Amino acid sequence: MRFSIRHLLPVVLTVFMSVSSVALAGQPAGRSLSFGLETAGLTGGGAHAPFWHVSNRQGLPSVNTTNGYMLLKAHGSSALSGSWGLDYGMDLGAGAGLENDWILQQAYIGLNYRWLGLSAGKKERWSDKNRSLSSGGLTWSGNGKPVPEVRAGIPEFVRIPLLGSWFSVKGHIGYGRLTDDDWRRSNSGGTYVDGVLFHSKSAFIRFGDYDRFPLQVTLGLEMNNMFGGVRHFSNKDDKPMPSDAAAYWTVLFPFHHVEEQGDEDGDNLGSWHLNFDYKLNDWHIGAYYEHFYEDHSSMLGIEYKNNMQGEKEFIFFGFRRNWFDGLFGLEVNAPSDFKYFRSAVFEFLNTRGLCGPICHSVSCNVEGMQVIEEVDGRDGMYNHGIYDSYSHWGYAMGNPVLVSPAFNSTGSNRFRSNRVRMFHLGVEGSVTDRIDYRVLGTTTRHWGCYGNPLKEVEDVTSLMLECSWSKGGAYDWKFTLSGAMDVDSGSLIGNNKGIMLTISRLWKVL
Repeated sequence: MRFSIRHLLPVVLTVFMSVSSVALAGQPAGRSLSFGLETAGLTGGGAHAPFWHVSNRQGLPSVNTTNGYMLLKAHGSSALSGSWGLDYGMDLGAGAGLENDWILQQAYIGLNYRWLGLSAGKKERWSDKNRSLSSGGLTWSGNGKPVPEVRAGIPEFVRIPLLGSWFSVKGHIGYGRLTDDDWRRSNSGGTYVDGVLFHSKSAFIRFGDYDRFPLQVTLGLEMNNMFGGVRHFSNKDDKPMPSDAAAYWTVLFPFHHVEEQGDEDGDNLGSWHLNFDYKLNDWHIGAYYEHFYEDHSSMLGIEYKNNMQGEKEFIFFGFRRNWFDGLFGLEVNAPSDFKYFRSAVFEFLNTRGLCGPICHSVSCNVEGMQVIEEVDGRDGMYNHGIYDSYSHWGYAMGNPVLVSPAFNSTGSNRFRSNRVRMFHLGVEGSVTDRIDYRVLGTTTRHWGCYGNPLKEVEDVTSLMLECSWSKGGAYDWKFTLSGAMDVDSGSLIGNNKGIMLTISRLWKVL
């Protein structure tokens, strides 16, 4: 690798001294501080690194067949006076074969008051799915690099005193900025947007109380948006995209009619969530459905049409055409005394509908009357006319099965296939008290995009077997070795194979 630990020592010591002083300045009780080390190396053969050596790892490592990194970490929290609390953290390091030689993976600080939270900085965030076994959420998965963001809200479910306290809520609002200007410029083909702003929000409500009934039902809505920045062209002047206070307000409430949408709306997308969680003695069984949308037609299943008098009609078609698009999952968690089996996840993903292959507006003259006919469809999931793709540093911010642009051999920053059908299985457990295993298997059929279909339907199968050995408890050395491979009938990912070794250690200071 092209770095040495001596290059990091001055920066690391400064960071560690800073976070230590913050922790020691708190109250005597309720403090924690840990330092950590993580290093990983990957090597293999094929067009790229194997899919499951790259995906859902917060942008680490990369698609290059040989790469590695080293991170030094400091994370802590401190209870302040009253109900106030503080948490903070930083991961920094260096690597070879990555998008950048120097890595600032995390750098954040958070202030909490009772059940409210405010955080600022670059922080790893995951979807509500099983982070080690699921293929990933559709709006957010933890697949791409963390986005610097200021976020406020209720980070964990809080019970509200309504109808016997059967209800719990959580949600957030956040604004940030993508950091992949160089990537978008290098993989643009001439037209790209840099300085892209980012907005996220969510609202979830949970019905149920395990102490009184074994079933809980969760409903939720996620909405993310890329907006702002400057659009660069190869043959004309740059165009600044709206990024004033009005644009921030617009992306917060992006509910304009089709004719009123403008550049300030950005790339608005999100997903509906429906979860069922059942506890049977010490077993836990969960079933979930996540429906992704790109606009009003896929969000609400509503299509705008005009009748012969030129009057707009709103036609609901969702249950017939679009609502079978989504991620369907089943998760089983065994009791803690089970050794060989701990958890299993099975998922089915379908994105073939996307509201149909037609999206047009036709103006014609019928018996001397001008009539406009509109048909809404052909949703370009994760692709956008201005911002190219819903990705960060080339990695999908949603589900990675749609094949991130980082895998593109042509250097494009767009998704080559967003119409897929996937079957996925993940299983984990323990062989001994110190040896754990994890198995992931995914097979996906790709049709390409409505506007640019693949010449032939392609199948991609990705497998991974991982074993971890822990020397002791959580604050000790851990060694993880995994082997993975891809079998690709076309050229989306390629036929790949590789092995990956990860070594990590935590030291508890407070």
